[in-house]
Amino acid sequence: MDGVLIDSEPLHYLIEREIFEKLGLDVSPEIHRTYLGTATDFMYLDLIARFGLSKSIQDLLKLDELFRCEYFSSLPSFVLNPGVRLILNELRNAGIKLGVATSSSPAIANILLERGEIKSYFEVVMTTSEAGKSKPEPLVYQAAANKLGVEPNECLVFEDSPNGLLAAKRAGMTCTVLRTETDCG
Repeated sequence: MDGVLIDSEPLHYLIEREIFEKLGLDVSPEIHRTYLGTATDFMYLDLIARFGLSKSIQDLLKLDELFRCEYFSSLPSFVLNPGVRLILNELRNAGIKLGVATSSSPAIANILLERGEIKSYFEVVMTTSEAGKSKPEPLVYQAAANKLGVEPNECLVFEDSPNGLLAAKRAGMTCTVLRTETDCG
């Protein structure tokens, strides 16, 4: 979803930079880029280990969720990536089942898909928090395929991050990698 459907990766990056600053963390752009395509729990568990944070993972996740929800809800609109609505219409008209497998939380996924006016295209929206593990683990893709009622080898995944590509491949799915002009960091 983030980066593939909606040009939200730069926004997530800015939000994370602000949160890191509030937490007093000096996270290099190189380290920050390793979190691209992962869930926030994956990122915060690494930050706890790397920087010895005293806050619990639950407290960090609550802080993050609140900050992101407020930020995304306050934006007047979202920019869909070029051609997204056209291809979604073509796929829907062809009778192809569509699902989203995202590292964003359920609340963030809902806000972004609703505000981007594309939620109605998808039969399934599966998040890594619902599936149980962050990308690069394959669970989010496997759970989405299961809910769609299709076999993993029948799925075509569009991804923009190395962690997402690895997750799709581990799930036994064909993956097309999208290169974007976005440079986070």
